[in-house]
Amino acid sequence: MEAIFLLVILNCNDMDFWMTIEWDEQCGLLISKVFAILDGLKAGFKQKNYGESISQINVVMTCMGRDLKQRKRFKKSEGVFEYDILLDYYLIKSVELDEKKAIVRKQIIEITAKTFSTYKFEDFDKAAFLADMKGIVNAIEW
Repeated sequence: MEAIFLLVILNCNDMDFWMTIEWDEQCGLLISKVFAILDGLKAGFKQKNYGESISQINVVMTCMGRDLKQRKRFKKSEGVFEYDILLDYYLIKSVELDEKKAIVRKQIIEITAKTFSTYKFEDFDKAAFLADMKGIVNAIEW
């Protein structure tokens, strides 16, 4: 099983959005196809500002055939929020290409929303961020 790791820094106006990918191409999606997600997020979050509480968001999106537990934490003093998007490798692997893409989109949005729902931030427009995430991910063509 081959894993590929990438780090892409998506610079936003007052917030940095970082995404690292841990990917097994045996899921049926080539890493070159996943670049469209990174490019779409970069373009979509450019010039966005959601408040002062979070200055950086670090995401690890994983599609691997392993049982992993989601990591998430907010470093309030640094304004850094980190979380994992653990995609369902076996579900993605078992369906056709169009369904794979739909599952990845859905899971990015749902996992992000669920993760953010467990935190309260003093000055961060969570609703706007989540709405933008949904819109951006659904608009990505790949």
